Amino acid sequence: MFFSLSKMPNNKYKRDAEKFQKYSKYRMNKFSLELAEEKTRLLSFGRYARERRAQYGEKPETFDFLGFKHISGVGTNGQFALIRKPTVKSCRKFLDKTHKWLKGHSHWKRRDQQKQLISMLKGFYQYFSLYHCRNKLVYIREEVVNQWIRSLRRRSQRHKMYWSYLSTKEWFKLPYPELIHADV
Repeated sequence: MFFSLSKMPNNKYKRDAEKFQKYSKYRMNKFSLELAEEKTRLLSFGRYARERRAQYGEKPETFDFLGFKHISGVGTNGQFALIRKPTVKSCRKFLDKTHKWLKGHSHWKRRDQQKQLISMLKGFYQYFSLYHCRNKLVYIREEVVNQWIRSLRRRSQRHKMYWSYLSTKEWFKLPYPELIHADV
């Protein structure tokens, strides 16, 4: 049986984290459930993780959770900052979805394709629009544009879908990412 925990306990001391891990195993066994050992681990993460791991010549650990890669970083003011970036897996999944959609709907009118692609991109932007995600979101937009160009070029043997032509057309415009959650 699979059981998903969307809760990540945060403990300051290692002994507290080990105690919590032991208790959670006991608690799960009480209900005939078990934790997936390959998905459960203790890691040094947070404000002092960089200094602690630097003593051993290592970088701070990262982890993936809810489509984001969480990184212990340093902000512009030189203090600790939790940096969240979209995972490669979530970006690849979105690009595969748009590619599959374009393949199945290449016969649609261009304006209808544009509306659907705008809707898909805006949904992706709304979830991932954090401060450190901007570069990745711009990359995703460029990839969707390239997928759309390839899809439009496959419609005919004698396409006239050159960049100079497409960039002047109103129906070819897709939105750029905006930072919605800039301070989170």
